[in-house]
Amino acid sequence: MQRVQNNVDLRSIMMMHAGLYPEMQIQDMVKLIFQNEFAGGHFISNEQKSLYRLLDEYEAVRQAGKRPGAGSFFTDIGNGLCRLDISVLGDTDINPSTVNRFFINTAKEVEGRMESFEEKLDVLRQCCINGDLKYSLEELEAYLDDYRREGYPPVSHSEIYRDAYSPAYRIVKSDYRKHLKIFLAIDSLMRSKKSVVVAIDGNSGAGKSTLAALIADVYDCNLFHMDDFFLRPEQRTEDRFKETGGFVDYERFYQEVIQGLKSRKPFSYRVFDCRQMALGEVVRVEPKQLSIIEGSYSMHPTLAVSYDLKIFVHVNAMEQERRILKRNGKEMLKRFLNEWIPRENRYFEEMGIREQCHLVFENC
Repeated sequence: MQRVQNNVDLRSIMMMHAGLYPEMQIQDMVKLIFQNEFAGGHFISNEQKSLYRLLDEYEAVRQAGKRPGAGSFFTDIGNGLCRLDISVLGDTDINPSTVNRFFINTAKEVEGRMESFEEKLDVLRQCCINGDLKYSLEELEAYLDDYRREGYPPVSHSEIYRDAYSPAYRIVKSDYRKHLKIFLAIDSLMRSKKSVVVAIDGNSGAGKSTLAALIADVYDCNLFHMDDFFLRPEQRTEDRFKETGGFVDYERFYQEVIQGLKSRKPFSYRVFDCRQMALGEVVRVEPKQLSIIEGSYSMHPTLAVSYDLKIFVHVNAMEQERRILKRNGKEMLKRFLNEWIPRENRYFEEMGIREQCHLVFENC
């Protein structure tokens, strides 16, 4: 069933590109399928050289006066990937090194399989047989025979396509498109501030940790988790559990982490060990320009005043339950539904957490 759905999605992608770029040749369609399976097909051994190539290519684009249409920096190529037009470097405040990291991270994460690639070429064949695309089956088979003999190497755009559209892009994960506003905001802050603190809050299962990891994989930054600051045994009193937003040790987080960040000097904090129900590992922190804080209750009023960028992620109740069940199992889901989720919701509502955030994302 998944294979059938993937084939339908790929057909839609091919049809979309054929409409956007009517001068596409068979070679360009095969390149699209190659990128759908293998991303850029690149192994980037030197990040600095990759950045220099990006800058050189953008300069050529700039001098040629090429600009994408409004809102079209990203073009979907399916399989969770898209083409990011490098003219984004001139039309937004994004840092070139950020775009370069998008590209490098994507190349590292996407491997692809030759068997899957050949299956996708069969989808192209079927589109030609059905008359969905302008290419004849004979033309396609002739091209693919030569291409197969060469061992299916990465494909360049045809000269006709280059002349018509001057392609200049990088293959990146669609996650970067969805969260582009975050990267634009961070890059802007980092140009003007020596120290930037970003916090991510939201309901359970909304994708806080995943989003924080996505950001941390792009920047050289420190990442802190509110889960490392669960209440210590002596704090677990009836009064504390009744306190809105009191289900985390925000006092210790402020003292050890927030104050440490403000000092701009090396500092350390202790991770709460839930199995031992005691403070455990000591984490030593070297100051960096960017720090990311993620987790429920990270926007507690004691802490939120220290943040430069506040992000809220939200997931609807049905999807939340599905994710927690998959992640934590049936028994833990019961505790989430009966204990933790009601506390979170009260905290969000009474303290206006969503309303105070700079950026809000649904169903990350």
